[in-house]
Amino acid sequence: MLTVAPASRLFCAITFAVVMTPALADWEEPPEYAWKTYLSDCQQLQRDVTDVQNGRKMAMDVLPNIQSFLRTITVHHKNLAQPSLSSPDYAHCESVVSQAKDVVAKGSAENDEAMDQHFRQAQTEHLNSPEYKRARSLGFTDVGEIGDLDQHAELDGEANLKTLMITVDFGCGRHFRAAQYVKPYVVYTVRRSDGSCGVYKHVAVLGGETVERGDYINPKGVFQYVGWKKLAGADGFPIDVRVVKALK
Repeated sequence: MLTVAPASRLFCAITFAVVMTPALADWEEPPEYAWKTYLSDCQQLQRDVTDVQNGRKMAMDVLPNIQSFLRTITVHHKNLAQPSLSSPDYAHCESVVSQAKDVVAKGSAENDEAMDQHFRQAQTEHLNSPEYKRARSLGFTDVGEIGDLDQHAELDGEANLKTLMITVDFGCGRHFRAAQYVKPYVVYTVRRSDGSCGVYKHVAVLGGETVERGDYINPKGVFQYVGWKKLAGADGFPIDVRVVKALK
């Protein structure tokens, strides 16, 4: 399911943070070595800043690299001797550092805009997709994936699941296999190593097609979420499982 939400929720994996670890912050090095590596980092920063200024690269393209060198050059700076701090090269590098910080601000803004644009494009494509249009025609508010029922509930609430047309997603859902029949339900399971599932999951299907143990769930199946049900597990002990009803 793709719903309108803050870009930070949908693209939380595409974020950058300037964080100095304790190991770096406490690092000590000889002044001569600090000066040599300070100048080396300065050259790297200058190269990236120049690429942005000359239009060869966007600020967001060099953002991770600049952030990395800003962290290390700060450590080297703390270990410089006084003669180094008085040199023309030092004054030049401090100017480069200032420009690099401006590039970081620009790159962060470009990155935010790129994420927002990606989100808007994905949202538009979703609203024009056959799945979404079918869901709306059947009276549902949106589309959800059978392999992501828990995630949908966590993001939008348990009640919202009942408003979704549930489909079989490629990443996890298509790996569900029939494991047990508890009249009138067929319990399907996936292993954590299946596709993008990541964890062991099970779901009970009501009113589905006749299957044999080990059969994969119908990849073209469409379902409506019913809720939680306590069923007898394979070992005889009861289990709580989400139930979906197959739509004809």
